[in-house]
Amino acid sequence: MLAWLLAIWLSLCWVELVGAQIYKWTDSQGNVHFTDNPGRIPAESRANVEEVEQARPPDALAPPSAESTPASAPEAAAPGEPAAPTAMRDLLGRGPDYWQQLAQQWSSRLQQYRQERDRLRLMSDYTRYLARSTREVFDRGRIQADLARLEKALGDTEAQIQQAETMLSTTLPLEARRLGANPEWLKPPETISQ
Repeated sequence: MLAWLLAIWLSLCWVELVGAQIYKWTDSQGNVHFTDNPGRIPAESRANVEEVEQARPPDALAPPSAESTPASAPEAAAPGEPAAPTAMRDLLGRGPDYWQQLAQQWSSRLQQYRQERDRLRLMSDYTRYLARSTREVFDRGRIQADLARLEKALGDTEAQIQQAETMLSTTLPLEARRLGANPEWLKPPETISQ
């Protein structure tokens, strides 16, 4: 009797695990996260949470039925007509458009960070020149403080550039491969080989 109760309890736990909801959110740095525990979602990201529809495991004992066939299955092509291409998706159901948009966002960020770095360098060079040419001690101290703030901002911008370059060259391609997406989807549409 105890064995039957244990078996029933374990099967109910399995059903709970299989039916668990997956949550997706993007943090302030643009990184996408997934979890099955809503308590792990940071408070500042809870407004951006999406529930991910997950695929159910196939039932090995049930015969295929009309309900289990995908609704988007392509119709059989008439003889002599080419078959319609199937939409390619990753393991989470996202296609090339999602990955291209993600790569484009990071490319835009990288470009903005580089422009900001150039602007900060010009300001820093000018402020350094002012500090060298100023004779007043009070003004020189104020200018040196401004220069220190500019150099800190320049260092922060360099770190953001490094993060964006790493995301584009390493992280996104690895994530695409891990999720079954074609890494070429990360390229702009006109450069993708068909």
